Amino acid sequence: MNGAFGISLVIGIIGLIAWILVGGFSEANDGRPIHPDERFGARGRAIVAGLTAFGIGGLSASYGGWPMAASVPAAVVAAVVFGIYAYRFNPGDEPETN
Repeated sequence: MNGAFGISLVIGIIGLIAWILVGGFSEANDGRPIHPDERFGARGRAIVAGLTAFGIGGLSASYGGWPMAASVPAAVVAAVVFGIYAYRFNPGDEPETN
């Protein structure tokens, strides 16, 4: 199962790096290529965040000494929590200050 966690983490990190690079190129070149937030939207952000969190959560739990029966649910919970957060996060919103 550690292999599945590792593959998920690598794919998620590659997705994050690609998202950042394409977003930067898009903002620097008047929208070419299309910004990933416009192309993939909230669902794409949630998938990339979920893959990354699944890999990090699973590897952390399994190498932390947890049994595999607890590592897999921990990884799934991490993926769901971060996927929901990424889905609801809107990068265009200004943070609230009090």
